[in-house]
Amino acid sequence: MAASRRAFIKVFYDGKDITEAVSATVISLQYVDKASNEADEITLNCHDRENNWIGDWYPKLKSGGGS
Repeated sequence: MAASRRAFIKVFYDGKDITEAVSATVISLQYVDKASNEADEITLNCHDRENNWIGDWYPKLKSGGGS
């Protein structure tokens, strides 16, 4: 019997490796390889049952560089 294919991901957020923290929460990962003149897309869906993303992990606005 052939071995099943598996994908492994490393997740970096704000310059930090958060792979271990989010690996148990990943629901799906989608990669779209766009045409050569377009940026590729990655979509990572995670559950947030522990409310991490509305607490300490919530993205913070960086000052400067606004339009």
